[in-house]
Amino acid sequence: MREIKIMNCYKKVLVTGATGLIGKELAEPLKQSGFDIYAITIDNNNPKNGINWIKGNLFDENCVKSVMEDIKPEYLLNMAWCATGNYLSSDINYKFLNAGVSILKCFKDNGGKRAVFTGTCFEYKFKNIPLKETDELDVNKTVYTFCKNKLREIAEYFCKVNNISFGYGRVFYVYGRNEDKSRLTGMILDKLSNNEEAIIKSGNLYKDYMYAKDIAGAFVAFLNSGVEGSVNICSGKEILIKDFVLEIAEQMGKKNLIKFKDEFLNQTPVIVGDNSRLLNEVGYRSNYNFKAAIKEIIEDKNGIN
Repeated sequence: MREIKIMNCYKKVLVTGATGLIGKELAEPLKQSGFDIYAITIDNNNPKNGINWIKGNLFDENCVKSVMEDIKPEYLLNMAWCATGNYLSSDINYKFLNAGVSILKCFKDNGGKRAVFTGTCFEYKFKNIPLKETDELDVNKTVYTFCKNKLREIAEYFCKVNNISFGYGRVFYVYGRNEDKSRLTGMILDKLSNNEEAIIKSGNLYKDYMYAKDIAGAFVAFLNSGVEGSVNICSGKEILIKDFVLEIAEQMGKKNLIKFKDEFLNQTPVIVGDNSRLLNEVGYRSNYNFKAAIKEIIEDKNGIN
């Protein structure tokens, strides 16, 4: 697989999804890597963090076209997607698929050179050993995985025939600051902060969790590296859900509020990624250990940071 290095001192990048769980952590690593950052957002109040915010809707093709013509970015980091609520079956996945194709076409028309899109580990056919980028996929199990993979297929071919460098980062399990309470970490923090019991039914499963700040750092390193094709964005280590939850509760001093229910779950017991490409080709290694990351998340929620 060929590798393209883009060597410029002045690097302009357009980011989508810059207000999401991972996207909001992109500003610092992008600035540290010398990027001039632009981001499309529908939000009105955005942080003054060095990003040039552009009010617009990713689903509006004319808006995307106008933004691309104005900025003419050399790099594109497409993080936007819905991953809360009924996202696995929602028709909004088709809108993100179409938007991804549209933004890539506009990117090409305005001189774009390097694009990185975001995928998910759920595209894989799960097995109890570390998942590699070359492993079998099982993308028809949900609308979410079907649309993610279809965008990858279209984008890979489009970039190949248009001489654009393309990378695709498959994210495994995420935890981070201000996480939605429909997700595990957000739910635990919300329940314990309100002195309510948190009932965990998946405590006997092992998952590959990575801190959102490290995932953001990994994507920036990936974007900057020129490495092409699919790369697992993961820690390469599994953690027992029970241990994950208890670490949060222990740091909050509320282990007594955690209740485990041992129920049969029709899920793969272990889901962990092989991060060899991330380590050896992209050259990214995590900056946070698990306990330090949890401490930072709790402090952030309590307004300490």
